[in-house]
Amino acid sequence: MKKDRTEIVKILEKMFDGVDEHGIYPTSTAYTQLEHYIQQERNIAIGCTHGACCVVLDKGDDPRTVECSGLLADIEKMIAN
Repeated sequence: MKKDRTEIVKILEKMFDGVDEHGIYPTSTAYTQLEHYIQQERNIAIGCTHGACCVVLDKGDDPRTVECSGLLADIEKMIAN
């Protein structure tokens, strides 16, 4: 996804631009930022999935009977922006 690539590049560029006087890159900081980004995106995906299943329930259907690929495609569109 373009949004993910943009965020990852931003974090890596910040790391490469932050080399100290000994030539050491702040990799620990970059790893932490990447972990936080991944966790944030995971939480958003879980929330969207929960919401989508609630919509199915509100319509009187069982979310376990919904075609997962269609549900996941809809969620991917929601979180892509």
